[in-house]
Amino acid sequence: MNKSKLVIWLIILAVMGLAMYQNESHFFGTDQSLRFNLGVTPEYRSPQLPLAVFYLIFFVFGLLVAFVFALPDKVRKRKALKQLSAAAADREAEANALKSELARLKGEPLPGDPPESSITSPTHPR
Repeated sequence: MNKSKLVIWLIILAVMGLAMYQNESHFFGTDQSLRFNLGVTPEYRSPQLPLAVFYLIFFVFGLLVAFVFALPDKVRKRKALKQLSAAAADREAEANALKSELARLKGEPLPGDPPESSITSPTHPR
């Protein structure tokens, strides 16, 4: 999945780069300025910059907005993963304790202990 995403993004970036290269006069030769007028404050005009710079600024701004909106979900998933991992570890420890208790009640060797040989076994006749 990650490799396919990478390939798709590389194709998109290549097409965008090709469009910018073939229309270089539009992206790099045309200087524009942005103006902001909120009605409450005086009008603000940005410096004259090529269009490519404005596209880059708004692209980075979009990435930041997407990151901010995805962050709470990412934190929630990380917290849930930690809780589930802790629960799985507790259940595994409980299962091992029950296996040990069952083996002790049956008189079998405990799980994880090396099997006793006939030489060291106290019940084995010599």
